Amino acid sequence: MQYGETTTRTFEVRNEGLFDFKYAICDFNNEDEKAKIREERKKEAEERALGQKKEEPDPKDLKGKKPDPKAAAPAKAPAKGAKGVVEAAPEGTVVQVSQYTISPAIGSVAPGSAAVITVTFNAQGAKFYDSTLAIDIANRDPADKAEGIPFILAAESSIPGINTSDLD
Repeated sequence: MQYGETTTRTFEVRNEGLFDFKYAICDFNNEDEKAKIREERKKEAEERALGQKKEEPDPKDLKGKKPDPKAAAPAKAPAKGAKGVVEAAPEGTVVQVSQYTISPAIGSVAPGSAAVITVTFNAQGAKFYDSTLAIDIANRDPADKAEGIPFILAAESSIPGINTSDLD
């Protein structure tokens, strides 16, 4: 790309599972941000575990009672766009990694849907820019890529010109 231009590309975070999941994207080399995401995931898991323990009804209390159909009603999935792609609503998050701007950097994806992530490259100087993003998916196996799923970005910026001194 020429100096001063910007290019936008997209990729998808797709959910082919049975449950909703949250995702977060940050610079793979930013240990502070990755630690913050891990702490948030840990806190969510603890809250969910405490919430499940509180919500479990006592079997003694259920004798003679009919189950409440409203209590077990599933949450509605977000409206789907073309071909089942759901664009994640920007939650005010934009991540800047080198010359790349990524948005939305956090969101959730319903089963059978995908979040469309936009990456904008801003060409500056004559340089090759490569960066790695860490994509964290909540509630996945922590032993599998504990630092986040790496996603490599690469683009080159150039300044057009003609070399008139070195003719070879």
